[in-house]
Amino acid sequence: MSQLNIIATITVKREFYDAFQPICKRLVAGSRAETGCVHYELNQSIDNPNIFIVIETWVSQQAIDFYNTTPHFVEFANFAKKHTDRLEINIAKQVI
Repeated sequence: MSQLNIIATITVKREFYDAFQPICKRLVAGSRAETGCVHYELNQSIDNPNIFIVIETWVSQQAIDFYNTTPHFVEFANFAKKHTDRLEINIAKQVI
């Protein structure tokens, strides 16, 4: 199977922006350290600082499945349930 990309757009509720920062740092550091991670970047919107875009590349769906069970991802997912206005996740494969 070919590599898979995840593009996630996260809109953090304004009042939880500061609380989100250390969670982001742990998420990025932990994800980049995983053997199945090819690329992991966190971007912030220029127009709205509460919008973050994560662009990830993983070696396989199995690597993504494992990632979804890691402490840093579980911490992020639990935070996102109550502290975001929007969370959109797309998994894509490169075609060209």
